[in-house]
Amino acid sequence: MKNSASKITLILSVLALAGAFFVPAASAQDDAAAKKAKREAANLKKYDKNGNGKLDEDEIAQMKKDQAEAKAKKEAEKNKK
Repeated sequence: MKNSASKITLILSVLALAGAFFVPAASAQDDAAAKKAKREAANLKKYDKNGNGKLDEDEIAQMKKDQAEAKAKKEAEKNKK
């Protein structure tokens, strides 16, 4: 009996440790997916000028241009310090 109890305790301990590592990783993935969806929705709202529910080539080009300008501005501010 003691041997069986030790095996069960070991198995439960391993499962508990696995759960401790898996749950935060899954939660981080959910957070990242939620942030990405929020960012995409904001980009769609801002750049979808014709209101068709998707970004066309010219709208994507404008978004990329704005992102490049923002990045350049951020780098310039960083270099001033």
